[in-house]
Amino acid sequence: MRFFLLPLITLLHTTTTTAFSPGSSDTPFSLSAYQKARAKETSKQLDASRFHFQILFVDNTNFHARIAEGMLARIVEYNDALFTLFPYSATIEASPNAPIDSAAPDEALAICDYLGLCSTTCAEDGTSFNLAYDLDQYDLIIAV
Repeated sequence: MRFFLLPLITLLHTTTTTAFSPGSSDTPFSLSAYQKARAKETSKQLDASRFHFQILFVDNTNFHARIAEGMLARIVEYNDALFTLFPYSATIEASPNAPIDSAAPDEALAICDYLGLCSTTCAEDGTSFNLAYDLDQYDLIIAV
């Protein structure tokens, strides 16, 4: 993870070019061109030598990250990337919104069922996010 944070910070400061900025008067803004340029720059920064990426979704309610994990797992399965992308979810334990129980909320289970997500993954007990340990274990951490 430490190899990703510094390039990400550098990426955020270096990708604001005038060719893709919405305020440029010379070139009209193109969302697809901007997205392609960002994807190309990001791909230069990620280390793909391990042939897999561990992605962690973090929330403060044991709800949204669980659903995001399930949705990414479905996308990964559909695109035949089961051995490349590994989604996980966690909850910030110190948050005032964090549940006392680590069991999946009934609302999250209902949404997972409605979306056709894996019931086993959605029903697992939640894990807590530990800043001291989790930063080095994941390639990408997304706060939802």
